Amino acid sequence: MKHYDVAVIGGGPTGLVLAGLLSRAGVNVFVAERRLSRGDRPKAVVLHAPTLELLDSFGLLDDVYARSIPLERFTFRVGGAGTYSAEMTGMDTFQDGYRNMPQPILEGLLEKYALEYGAHIERGVSYLSHEATDTGISVRFDGHEDIHCSYLIGSDGPRSAVRESLGIPMTGRSLTSSYLLVEGVPQELVGRDEVGIYVGETGMVTMMPIPGDQVLVAGPAVSGLVLDRGADIPWSRIAEAIETLGFGSRLRLAEAVRTSHYSVDLRIADRMVAGNVVLAGDAAHLNTPAGGQGLNLGISDAVALSWRILAALRDGNSGVLSGYDEERRSYAAQVVKTTFVAPFIERIRATDDATRPAVQQELDELALSWSQLYPGDEHWNGAHYELTAGARVPTALRTAEGPVPFLPPSDRVDGSTLVLFEGEAPETLAIEPSIPPVREVRRLPRPAHGRVTVPESARGILVRPDRRVAQVLEA
Repeated sequence: MKHYDVAVIGGGPTGLVLAGLLSRAGVNVFVAERRLSRGDRPKAVVLHAPTLELLDSFGLLDDVYARSIPLERFTFRVGGAGTYSAEMTGMDTFQDGYRNMPQPILEGLLEKYALEYGAHIERGVSYLSHEATDTGISVRFDGHEDIHCSYLIGSDGPRSAVRESLGIPMTGRSLTSSYLLVEGVPQELVGRDEVGIYVGETGMVTMMPIPGDQVLVAGPAVSGLVLDRGADIPWSRIAEAIETLGFGSRLRLAEAVRTSHYSVDLRIADRMVAGNVVLAGDAAHLNTPAGGQGLNLGISDAVALSWRILAALRDGNSGVLSGYDEERRSYAAQVVKTTFVAPFIERIRATDDATRPAVQQELDELALSWSQLYPGDEHWNGAHYELTAGARVPTALRTAEGPVPFLPPSDRVDGSTLVLFEGEAPETLAIEPSIPPVREVRRLPRPAHGRVTVPESARGILVRPDRRVAQVLEA
């Protein structure tokens, strides 16, 4: 039986990012993907700034730019209540705004990266079961010989077989309405720099541009459109229902290439870590597609998990994984909260001149959350995001003149970065033992006069490989 350091079940973006990061660090990784091919359905398409920064560190950004569409905002167009915009520009990053690129293209780039560093990827292989042994974990497959590994990662989607084998429930609820997804060619090329959310009396849909002058029309079922599970709903019926929203030609398609629909859940796994088995991506949490959060949340899971897996392999201690469970479940709960926009939609419907500023302020705050650049409500101090323990450290700081470099993107998972302010020397600071150890020291200007700040007493910060502050350093 062949041994691997890590076995990853599921070759979607989450599993492939994890395989790439660990393989580059010298870890022997096996990826099992039950699909024989990626297909060409767009699926998730939104790439937010943290994901773009990671792809930059992978050397893939030029390919992404060439095969994606740049966008600047999410625009709510509400019949009778006007237009509201969640602006995704002007934040603390060089990757201003976000980009739309079909998931199969992203998977192809990530798979190539992982293979270049030695990851072993097998398609047409289905996970059956696993069993703990004295020396690790034995994993059984359909379509492949059994393997042995030290750590097993379940990134195998909403109906995760790994999660089910562990008997871990998903706490939350299912939405009553189905979510439709239509890929097609629009009658009018409108809103190519935004994702438009169209809210009418009978329901709402989202229209988002994708490469090739096409669009995805998605959203909860419009009133009167019953979407039975597994039923083939013709485009003509969907088009008739969408027409009742009252936006005319803006939502009409010259051609509907493909249609589908699915149910939406708001759920988080009760545990993401069980011994040497870890859940990530949709196997660990589910939310609505609002704000394009699911894909990016799964990728940030992979970033948060990779350095911990490496530390556990290095030290022979899986205890470091407990921090992953606590942090990611908390952040997933925040994402579930900010993506359930139905109450916000109702507030928009009832907006008048007096309440419009409050609604716009709420939307501005949603934009900051959706960017995933500022995770953790506890780090907000008024209008400022303070780099205290657990906060995400930006790659650039936004000034009146534009972004200025701060801590560049990196794909290394083997060491922390010590950031010193005001010319402090490392020996003057009390640095607690860290996992992983300090590999790099940088002297950077203290953030000031912008959205991102540090505590006044801070002389430096210790930054983990997932760009989270491990420790605020004081003299």
